[in-house]
Amino acid sequence: MRYHDFTLTITEHAGQGYDLAAVSSETGRVSVVLPLPSPELQAQLGRVSEVLRGGAADTTARAAGEALFRWVTAGPVESHLRVAWDRAQRDRAGLRIRLSIDPPEVAAWPWELLRDPARGHVFATAPSTLLVRYYDQAQHFGSLAEQETDLPLNLLLVLPTIPDLQLAQERSNIERVVAAMPDVLRLHVLDGLVTRTALADALLVGDYDIIHFSGHGTFTNGRGYLSLNRADGTPDWLEGTALAQIAVNYRSTRLVLLNACSSGRVDDAQAFQGLAPQLVRLGVPAVIAMQYPIGDAAAITFAHEFYKALCVGAGAGQVDAAVAYARSMLALVHPRSPAWAAPVLYTHAADGVIYRLTSRGAGPAALDPILRRARLETLQASLDESAALDDDFKGADAASLFAWRQTLRRAEEAYRARLDDPQAEVQALARRGLALAQQRLQAVDAALAAAARK
Repeated sequence: MRYHDFTLTITEHAGQGYDLAAVSSETGRVSVVLPLPSPELQAQLGRVSEVLRGGAADTTARAAGEALFRWVTAGPVESHLRVAWDRAQRDRAGLRIRLSIDPPEVAAWPWELLRDPARGHVFATAPSTLLVRYYDQAQHFGSLAEQETDLPLNLLLVLPTIPDLQLAQERSNIERVVAAMPDVLRLHVLDGLVTRTALADALLVGDYDIIHFSGHGTFTNGRGYLSLNRADGTPDWLEGTALAQIAVNYRSTRLVLLNACSSGRVDDAQAFQGLAPQLVRLGVPAVIAMQYPIGDAAAITFAHEFYKALCVGAGAGQVDAAVAYARSMLALVHPRSPAWAAPVLYTHAADGVIYRLTSRGAGPAALDPILRRARLETLQASLDESAALDDDFKGADAASLFAWRQTLRRAEEAYRARLDDPQAEVQALARRGLALAQQRLQAVDAALAAAARK
C-alpha cells in the first residue's frame, strides 16, 4: 500500500503550552499553539497507565485515546487531518501519521491509544493509518530503502542472566515463533553472562539484521539503561549511547526490539521508552519498545505476526506497516487485552522501509508455504481465544457493549474475507469463526436492547 504522510511536530513554546506543526505531504502545513494539558487530561492519562500496566481493558483506554485526539487536533488541525485522510482514501492510499515530539513529558504519553471519536477509529491498529514515532535523521544516515538483503533474516536474541526473570520461557516463545517461519528467520541466542564485550563480540562475528533484547531496564535522570552482566554476574547498566555505539558499528543491524518479558516492572517500560529514541537518533534504523508488559500469549502473537509481515509479501521491509498489522492481530486475537497498545515504534526511516529484499530473496514460490502456515495459525489462535469469551460481555455497561460490537464486527470482516481462501483448511476455520462472531454479535445486540429498555 502507498501512504501519504501527515507529520505532527510538537516542540516547546516560549510561553505557556506547546508549538504544533501539522504538515501533510498533500495539503500543506498548519501551525497552532497547544494549551498545557488540563488536570482532567493528566488524570486520564495517569489512570490509563495503571489500567494498561495491569493488563485490563476497559473504557478508560478509549476515553484517554479520544482525549489525546481532542488535545492534539485543536483549532484547524482536525479539519487539516480529515482533508489529508480523505485525500489519501480518494487516492487509494493509506495515511502515515508521524509523531515527532520533543518535550519528554508529552512524548511519554500513550499516543498509540489515539482514537478519532467521530469516526470511531483507532489509528494504531489499522494498517491503513500507520502511527509511528518519527525522528528525521535522513541527512545523517541517508536512504535505508537502498539497503538490500536476502532471507532468512538473522535474529540475535539477547538474554542476560537475571534471577527474577523467566528467560527460559522467553527463549521458548521466540523459538516457537522462529520454528513456524524457518525460511524467513534464523535464530541465534546470546545468553548466560552477557557482558558488553560478549555482546560486541557477538555482533562482530555474526551478521545480524535484528537484535531482540529481553531483560530489565531502569530510568534515571531522563535516561534509559538496560541491564547486561559484569563478569561476576552483577548487573551492568548500559546507557543508550553505549548500546547505540555497539549496535550501529555493524551496518547489518536494522532493527532493535526491547522487551521487558512479563516482569511487570514499571522501570523496564520507562527505560526502554527512554532508550528507543536515543538509539534511533544515533543511527539504529528502527526500534520497537514495549511501553507496558504483555503476557506470553500476546507476546507470541505479536512476534509471529510482526516478523511475518516484516519478512514476506509485497510489504517486506516496511517496519511501520508490519507493526500496524501485528497490532491489529493483537486486537483481534486477544480482544480482552490492551496488549495492542504496548508496542511503540521509533524510526528514522521516512517511508518506513528499513530494507528491500533482493530478487532472489523475494521469490513468491519460497514465501507461499510460509504465508499458508501463518494464515492457518492466526485463524486457529483467534478461534481458540474466542472460545473462552462466552460470558465476558454479560453485565457490561453500554459503552463496553459498543466496544464489544466493534471488536466482533472486525472479527466478522476478517473471517468473511477468508471464505474464498484457496486453502480448504482456512475456509473451514473461517466458516467456524464467522458463525461464532455472528452468534456473539446477536447476543451483544440483545444485551444492548435490554439495556436501552431499562
